[in-house]
Amino acid sequence: MKSSKISLILASIVFSNYMSAQKSGDIKATVKDKKAKNEITTQDQKQPHFIQFGIMSRNHESFKNKYGVDVFYQNCVISPFLSQQAKQNNTLLAKSLTEKYGETWKKDLGFIPYGL
Repeated sequence: MKSSKISLILASIVFSNYMSAQKSGDIKATVKDKKAKNEITTQDQKQPHFIQFGIMSRNHESFKNKYGVDVFYQNCVISPFLSQQAKQNNTLLAKSLTEKYGETWKKDLGFIPYGL
């Protein structure tokens, strides 16, 4: 049991280094991993983006140009930690877009972002 907790903590630390992050003046998401007692803040990339899982199915360049928001695809394997981070990121970004543009951005995006 103790070794599984240590493995979980180490895995969280390793995967946290591979997480993509974003930077925006209005949007900042913080994820607290309760098991590993780590805090990760998404704030170090140039353009805000939705986090999706799976194979990229289409080009989102027009959405990116119109709204200044990109879509970043990660692999199909979703850990609870990655899922939580994506949900929080996508929820905050969706809220910001809705406040600024209303509901029209959803139609232009063409899919429901992960966790919404």
